Amino acid sequence: MKRTSLSLASALALCAGITGTAQAQSNVTLYGLIDAGVEQLNNVSTGGSVTRMPSLGGSFASRWGMRGSEDLGGGLKTVFTLESGFGPDNGILQQGGRAFGRQAFVGLAGDWGAVTLGRQYSMLLPGSISTDILLAQIYGIGAFDTYIAAPRLDNAIAYQGKFSGITVGGLYSLGRDTQTCAGERGNGSECRAWSAVLKYDAPTWGVGSWIDEQRGLDGSSNTPPTADLSGKKDQRAAINGYYMLGQTKLAGNYMQRKNDTATAALRKSTLWSVAVGHPVTPAITLEAQYYHFGYKDSNDGGKMFVVRGTYAFSKRTAAYATVGALSNDGNARFSPSIGVSNTALAPAAGDSQTGVMVGLRHTF
Repeated sequence: MKRTSLSLASALALCAGITGTAQAQSNVTLYGLIDAGVEQLNNVSTGGSVTRMPSLGGSFASRWGMRGSEDLGGGLKTVFTLESGFGPDNGILQQGGRAFGRQAFVGLAGDWGAVTLGRQYSMLLPGSISTDILLAQIYGIGAFDTYIAAPRLDNAIAYQGKFSGITVGGLYSLGRDTQTCAGERGNGSECRAWSAVLKYDAPTWGVGSWIDEQRGLDGSSNTPPTADLSGKKDQRAAINGYYMLGQTKLAGNYMQRKNDTATAALRKSTLWSVAVGHPVTPAITLEAQYYHFGYKDSNDGGKMFVVRGTYAFSKRTAAYATVGALSNDGNARFSPSIGVSNTALAPAAGDSQTGVMVGLRHTF
């Protein structure tokens, strides 16, 4: 991705001249991505099919942002990121209408790693990004678990470092989501969250593990905000790995979840996947992934197979076509399209659904 860098050295030099104090050099990078396409979903619960332009792109979510750093000397630097998500179909801000809903943090970094504070990703993202090929695209893991496709936490303090192929990180949130949870409250650990990652990447293979735990209110529940659910936990834990066979990537993921705030039959679940990605030519890439989801104490669940082909016109512009076919078990109403499960656009209980999307992506 080509990015435009804006040097602030002149402004800092001017400040130094006015104050008489030496200033370190900083830089700010403006960047972004827009991904838009047209999707058709068949077998919707209201009958027939629907053709639409969804807010989420078929390969990446649209965003723009700023990131920067300042060299403080001695190997220490300040870092920050402000990143805003938007829907390419209508231009509306995503992530609940937040101005910088994707990321908004500041921190210090050095050879020892980085400590950051603000709204940022759970450690499950660096733990999964190398092994879940279709992680956050429209037909991906979000069909069964929307949180994994966008695991952001408010009021978070995080550390992440990489040492000779080993990545280690941890995060603690004082109030994980101020829109669906009351935020930094006094009721024990309610609305708190934490996550951790440990993985190893070699030149041709990698293995890893991550854990993510949220406390208190479930954002989808109708529990009164005055209730004390400090003891309730929603915990996900996973192991994964990948292997490079020449230019072909083979990957696998396995996750278990225990959600105390769900009904008894749906509290424990497993979600696993296998994936393959291969560059057919320098311009054409094919990717495929199979997902399997099920509850321990229920017949409800689902299976989904996704394939995507991408053609790169240049380093910054690409067209793609992606297909997701999902079959439901029991009374489940999952849709292959992220955010559609259990809505009017999803299939009827136990039915299957296929989605097809073609689109265009440009980075800047």
